[in-house]
Amino acid sequence: MNVHADLVLKARITLMGHNDRILEGEEGMRVYRILFAVSPGIHAYRLAYVLRDLAEVSARAARRPGAREALLEEARAASTRIPADAPAYQRRMWEYPVAQLKEIERRLGQAGGR
Repeated sequence: MNVHADLVLKARITLMGHNDRILEGEEGMRVYRILFAVSPGIHAYRLAYVLRDLAEVSARAARRPGAREALLEEARAASTRIPADAPAYQRRMWEYPVAQLKEIERRLGQAGGR
């Protein structure tokens, strides 16, 4: 899939300006979809995480028929591209509730900032 270089650059700049471990919400979905197309192994977990989170907590997804299922289906497809050498919590993301994944990400973010 060819992604326009300007979109990739804008997505990378957005990500660089973000202080948290994962950019969440619809903006995160947009950024990670673009970056996943360019480097799936690097952004597979983040895209799957954001899509799954949106499917489970987004009010917009709840109001649209089939939106939640479509987000979850895309998240599962993205998660199949998570590399085998990725951390265990990434490869096993479907075993955790979203709240538990957020806590893992929060702890990893604190440990990385020390």
